[in-house]
Amino acid sequence: MDGRYETALIEWAHTYKGYERLAGGPEELWELVKPLHEEFQRTGAIPEWVGVDLLRGWAFYLVRAHRHGGAYEPIHEEYPAFLAIVDAINRHPAARPDDRAPEPAR
Repeated sequence: MDGRYETALIEWAHTYKGYERLAGGPEELWELVKPLHEEFQRTGAIPEWVGVDLLRGWAFYLVRAHRHGGAYEPIHEEYPAFLAIVDAINRHPAARPDDRAPEPAR
């Protein structure tokens, strides 16, 4: 993934206020998204039933964890679920235009 596109995705994920919309802090948000993360690690897939806000919250959590962990490697390498989450949001029928992630530059 191009570094500029990774930066754009990280900036987009930060626009969701996960601590306000879903949980009061990182530990509480992790408890909400942990089952999704474990399912992805087990199956390599995002469950079809996951809604837009939960997906946005998960992406938000991962970019925060990536940043606080030092961001030494690209986010999609540290968290392989990240690009799958972006794709799931962009394809989700209930996603509004402002929910969708930016497209890669051409």
